[in-house]
Amino acid sequence: MKKIIHQVDQKHSVFYVILEGRKIGFYLSNRLSKIFFSYLDQGVLVDFEIQPKMKKIGLIYYYQVAHFNQIIRLNPYQVHYDLYSLRNQMKDVLTQHHYYLYIDFEMTMPGYREESFRPEIIQVGYVLARAKENAVLQDGYYVLPKEAKTLSKRTKRFLNLDEEVFFKQAIPYEMFYDKLEAIMEAYHPKLVVWGKNDLTALNDSFNLHQKKRLTSDQDFIDLLKLHKDYFNLKDDLGLFKAYQTYYDISFDQAHDAKDDAFVTKLVFDAFLSYM
Repeated sequence: MKKIIHQVDQKHSVFYVILEGRKIGFYLSNRLSKIFFSYLDQGVLVDFEIQPKMKKIGLIYYYQVAHFNQIIRLNPYQVHYDLYSLRNQMKDVLTQHHYYLYIDFEMTMPGYREESFRPEIIQVGYVLARAKENAVLQDGYYVLPKEAKTLSKRTKRFLNLDEEVFFKQAIPYEMFYDKLEAIMEAYHPKLVVWGKNDLTALNDSFNLHQKKRLTSDQDFIDLLKLHKDYFNLKDDLGLFKAYQTYYDISFDQAHDAKDDAFVTKLVFDAFLSYM
């Protein structure tokens, strides 16, 4: 719906437009109000979508705004927000890099009665590839924790780990660090993750092991955040739900870093195709 705002009600986060000779009100959720309400004023052109449900404020029902496509001040002319332009910019950013490292970590979890706890990376999975092309490198392995000699029951249950097998197969953190350093130096990839947890886990691991950081936050692409911004999602989207939506195939997530990294690549490729 594309209309010019007739009136705003700041107290209730509502704006009004004239539809078929009637003044109709539209309500912004707290999330949308914090971002967009300061741009709304009489005479501003808004292009927006609405939720199927309505919200009652006092004695009046209002349509709830789902998201904005554009917010444009007409006099003087100024584009405050343009979702179409942002989507095009997003696509340009995602296609300008030569290599992408789709990476996922699994971490230790505290015991059920443990109060002081610091999570550590204990499994790594990654796929190195160009966008929408086959993998150049892929690997997955366990990593020895620095501080823990045993794994909590919660960790073993969540990751379906055999503790004896884990400690036999796990490599020292220094080997993981050297592998990642070699990839960064040879390919200079953007690291693609699903959510912020993996970025945080990697930064924490550098600090824990007193290693020089191999990456900056600008080296990461948060594919979950891109999906939320592109599709105007209010809630977080699960990686495997995204995979199921794109490929119409469902399967249970096994919490395996290598599998998750590969699924992240598939979702990234499908997202580019959709864009």
